[in-house]
Amino acid sequence: MNQIKTKRLVLKKPTKKINKKSIVSQIGDWEVAKWLSGVPYPYTEEKAEEWLNNINHDDLRFSIFLNGSFIGGVGASLEEDNKLDLGFWLGKKYWGSGYATEAAMGFIQYVKEETNFKEITACYIKGNTDSSNVLMKLGFKEVGECEEYFLSRRKTMPCIKLLLKFGHI
Repeated sequence: MNQIKTKRLVLKKPTKKINKKSIVSQIGDWEVAKWLSGVPYPYTEEKAEEWLNNINHDDLRFSIFLNGSFIGGVGASLEEDNKLDLGFWLGKKYWGSGYATEAAMGFIQYVKEETNFKEITACYIKGNTDSSNVLMKLGFKEVGECEEYFLSRRKTMPCIKLLLKFGHI
């Protein structure tokens, strides 16, 4: 499936058609980038081009669109322990409207229906109450603490690890 529709959003597999300037203006904002472990800061058009050129359509990653406009991303990476780890982000001007929860819920429903995974992990940097709130609304439960290296901050940060076992949404 290349597209997931929710009440207000459309999640699509990323393509090279996404405007690089739109990516950079949103994920390149320090208020967004500082919460993301895999995003360098400053984020440049060259980084956006590199990301767009390395898109693998088998990846469980989706771009989030609102009324046809690109506003963020949601997806999961396959970890070394063969578990999915959820990630999501939105451009700052889209915060506080429930879009992250809606997009992640749509994505999780897709994973439940279209894959054999029975659980998803997630983690957020301590102090990121917005991500914590989204994950709690989705039914994730805290399972411990961890440390993760953040490209944007160029250092390892303390994080909270969470788990969602399906059937709890």
